[in-house]
Amino acid sequence: MRKGDLTRLIRILGMLGSDHDGERAAAALAADRLVRGSGWSWSDLLAPARVSRPVRAQSMDPLTDRLAAADSRMRQLRSENARLQEEIRRLKRRLDLRTRPFRPAEKEPPIAS
Repeated sequence: MRKGDLTRLIRILGMLGSDHDGERAAAALAADRLVRGSGWSWSDLLAPARVSRPVRAQSMDPLTDRLAAADSRMRQLRSENARLQEEIRRLKRRLDLRTRPFRPAEKEPPIAS
């Protein structure tokens, strides 16, 4: 339906709330004639719009997308695992230094003057 026809139909349908029976009947008749005259039916106008699925920019197999995503996630996890292992080694070295028994420095023999 053209935009101008739709605007006209909206105005006509607004008259269906009139207090006068004749005015309501005339508005209903005018609305029906307008809809049918434009090649539409009431069910065409009142049926919910169908939502189409978005079209992908590139048509790929969904399995391929999932495999690529899984591969990417695995690389991220390997990188994180390597970073955490290095942090564990660093913390162990620090802990080892703190838990070593204290050894006082050996006394040096006095220097002869």
